[in-house]
Amino acid sequence: MKLFRLLALSALIILAACKPEDKPSEFIPGQSHSTDSEGGGKNQPDFTRLTAANHPRILLTDETVNAIKARLDAGDAIIKSLHSVIMNAADGYLHAKPLTHTLIGVRLLDTSDAANNQINCLGYAWRLTGDTRYRDKAVSILETVCDFPDWNAPTHFLDAGEMAYAVGVGYDWLYSELSTEQKRKIVSALDKYAFQNAINKKWNLNFYESATNWNQVCNGGLVTAALACYEDCAANAKTIIDKGVESNLRMAAQMYNPDGNYPEGYGYWGYGSSYECLLLSSLESALGSDYGINDIPGWKKSGKWILFMECMNGRCFNYCDCDATSDPRPPLWYMAWKFNDPSLVYIELDKLAAGDYPRGGINKYMPMVVASASKFEASSIKAPSEQFWKGGGENPVALVHGDWSFSASDMMLGVKAGRCDYSHGHMDVGSFVFDSQGVNWSVDLGLQDYNSMASAAQAAGRSAGYSQDSMRWDFLRYNNLNHSTITINGAKHLVGARVSFTESYDTDAKRGVKLNMTSAVSDQCRSAYRTVTWENNRNLVIVDEIGAQLLSSAKLRWTMVTMAVPTVLEDGIKLESKGRTLYIKSTNDLGIKLNWKTWPTSGHSYDASNDGYYECGFEATVTSGKTCIFTTTLTPDA
Repeated sequence: MKLFRLLALSALIILAACKPEDKPSEFIPGQSHSTDSEGGGKNQPDFTRLTAANHPRILLTDETVNAIKARLDAGDAIIKSLHSVIMNAADGYLHAKPLTHTLIGVRLLDTSDAANNQINCLGYAWRLTGDTRYRDKAVSILETVCDFPDWNAPTHFLDAGEMAYAVGVGYDWLYSELSTEQKRKIVSALDKYAFQNAINKKWNLNFYESATNWNQVCNGGLVTAALACYEDCAANAKTIIDKGVESNLRMAAQMYNPDGNYPEGYGYWGYGSSYECLLLSSLESALGSDYGINDIPGWKKSGKWILFMECMNGRCFNYCDCDATSDPRPPLWYMAWKFNDPSLVYIELDKLAAGDYPRGGINKYMPMVVASASKFEASSIKAPSEQFWKGGGENPVALVHGDWSFSASDMMLGVKAGRCDYSHGHMDVGSFVFDSQGVNWSVDLGLQDYNSMASAAQAAGRSAGYSQDSMRWDFLRYNNLNHSTITINGAKHLVGARVSFTESYDTDAKRGVKLNMTSAVSDQCRSAYRTVTWENNRNLVIVDEIGAQLLSSAKLRWTMVTMAVPTVLEDGIKLESKGRTLYIKSTNDLGIKLNWKTWPTSGHSYDASNDGYYECGFEATVTSGKTCIFTTTLTPDA
């Protein structure tokens, strides 16, 4: 895989638009360990910088714009490619239809997202080129969304969080071009539709106490908007900044520590971490401080984790509610600069070269990407030297890579422990993905559309939450029977289970982990351990130790989800894909007969289609009181 080596006008009129509910807080969260924008000496956030004379101050400051222009003028191929992604999007947005206040289900999120993408790209294009077409279109969008009756905050606050970010950066970047009336309208909308709802707790979910992407998106949007219009709405803006930073410091530590693996998985890392970087970039450029958020140990390590989560053929390890597509990961550009580790964008350069960067709805993050990329050199990055990564936290995961070429000579293994009752969780503890020979042999089915799930649950009069009897676990893609893991007596895993790694291995002879899965199946058997290792650079070996209860047997279902075509043999399974073959065979120490078989991937009428996916494996019964060790080997053809 070839890498791409690459006006100050009077604020009194505007202030009248705001209706402060609280006095500015005197508490500055994180002040004892805040850092400057370069990650160097300690300092305090400087609120004296938030004046009408100091715009733009969010991300695309004059200094940053000049740095980007200098790299463009010097012919920097990477900056030119990233810049062109934004400019192409901005050119398309010049002809976009006016946005409307249209709910999809309970969400205004699609409209907020569109406003965010459009204002960010058009605003960037105006800042970089001075072409008034981009300015005029962006101003038009700002006026449109600020004329909306609301931003849907009480019903689905995420929509307001996204819209606040869009309107905040638009206000800041276009400040000198806005009339007094336009400024008054924008600040009034930010205060009424976003700030006051957050301060008065008019929400569907308390994002301040949520260790999920909601904390990052809502606080990232709110704080950025508050920084943008601070001098025009100081009381509420200060409250928003203080509450947001204090909340994010606590919740980010919970999400990323100790090792950086994000509990909601690959896709939500992209969403949540992108807003984390937007929040940090806004704080640093506006106040000169990151409040110590960048000192969170797990946050520092998270870029390496997401690098290891990449699979073959443009896929990722998509546990939890995540799509399998490997999309661009914008946070890596900020992290590569901030943590002085350019290798974090190793795979991003390939995605950029392949034309993937317009994909995945990332346009709203691209100004942050270019601004970060302009601060370090990314033209000669080497592959990571590590082959093994393991992280703990709410959802522990272990990851193995081969030579990082993503070719037929490479391999990738991902193993998940953790829990299923965390945000966006599945019953997937013990599951694994496995690639070799350029083939994705073991895969994850991923998520089902949320609206279809909500409709099905509503029609059935049931909850789609995380309790044991929730309808969530009836959806084929969500329960353990349809993941590459074990099931005992056909029962669903226990939602209260907390599965951890008990051992890890990182030698040339063996790389992988051992899990104690007992808590997930303790209602069905006495003990369950699983070891998953890549051995001698050839075989994947999975050892399952199942202890049946003293008075009842344990029927083991060993399942693997695959996109390869399975053929059931007398002594195993043959998988074929892309001209390659993989054999699955198993032995056990009690001589128990194995029933090799396949299972359908179709489910209820409300289930998503799983065409192109297969499930195969074996069943075996461990008699009461016995413990049996099953050793299953996946061997590729020569």
